[in-house]
Amino acid sequence: MSIESTKSLLDEQQMLRSRVSFLEKERDFIKSLYVDMAQIVQVISKGAPLSSLLTLFREKIKSQLAQSYCLFLECDKDCLQWRLQYSDLISESLLNDKGLLTNVPQSLIAFAAAPSAQKRHESEIQDAANWLTWKDFLLTNNFSDVSMVSNSDEHGTVYIMLAFQKRHQLLESELMEVALDTYHSWLDALFLREKADHQLLEDNHREPLTGLLRRFSFENSFGIVLKDSRRHFQRAALFSIQLLSKNSIAEAELKVFAELLCDTVRENDLVAHYDERELVMGIRIQNLSDAEVVANKLLESIQHESYANNQLIRAGVSIGIAFYPEHSSLDALYQAAHFAANSLKNTSGYQIEFHGALYDSSSEFYSL
Repeated sequence: MSIESTKSLLDEQQMLRSRVSFLEKERDFIKSLYVDMAQIVQVISKGAPLSSLLTLFREKIKSQLAQSYCLFLECDKDCLQWRLQYSDLISESLLNDKGLLTNVPQSLIAFAAAPSAQKRHESEIQDAANWLTWKDFLLTNNFSDVSMVSNSDEHGTVYIMLAFQKRHQLLESELMEVALDTYHSWLDALFLREKADHQLLEDNHREPLTGLLRRFSFENSFGIVLKDSRRHFQRAALFSIQLLSKNSIAEAELKVFAELLCDTVRENDLVAHYDERELVMGIRIQNLSDAEVVANKLLESIQHESYANNQLIRAGVSIGIAFYPEHSSLDALYQAAHFAANSLKNTSGYQIEFHGALYDSSSEFYSL
């Protein structure tokens, strides 16, 4: 056998041994990563708190990437407010004297602002201009490379994991990618579980069709409003809104009207669907005339030309208004508001109940 053939054979054997060695390392890495996957999935499925799951994921990935230094960050969707999920002796150098993370590398900001780019690897970061703000941190710890992965929850909060590495301890890129993908999938599962929990809660308290509160949820929530009003000597108003359309209620038209109602009031005001042709609304007010402002706004809104083809809205509504503390309970408020709405006798407009009498305007309450 010639010297060239022998050398070629030895090179092939060396390449084969290297490949086998890498495959064995890859096998061990993946085995270690997935050995307790069933336990992690079970914890997620049981709905463990967000903080507990983030801690579990953090400790798992840190043990998996033992030769790397893992840093876990959160920022808002505008990438303006940043915080460490936890700090240690190494990451404390990134915080100011108030314990806040204020200086963030431009490369990290750009990564967080690009949700489509969920993974990234950067080398020679000690000398990179877009990592300049963390240069002392990188030099002190001799970090030359960083691998990053990001994910966002339903509220837009961005969760980022960074794995810093030293040049002489670099993990093979394939194995690092497996670790980043796994961490990303854990966060995906966590956020999906939280979204499912929220949807189940919303479906229990709100009607899927209108998005408005169910009757029992409205009564519970408005009961809290009344308790707060008693405690702080505040006023509240209850509206009975009766649909005047005599036709069968079209679900699509009702949904549009529900959205119109929600646009008319503030976010913390309450709107419920009581029965097929009545909706009830509860609001906090400062002056009695505030309720009239809301009623007039609603009556003006339903006249908008964009609702010309919505027969339910064009038919109009009768609105009855009653006040707390003139009526001290939800039941009394509802009876008074319902009575006021019925007094309009299927005419679009509003009527106010005050101390047992009916008025067209609050300005008439104290007139002689």
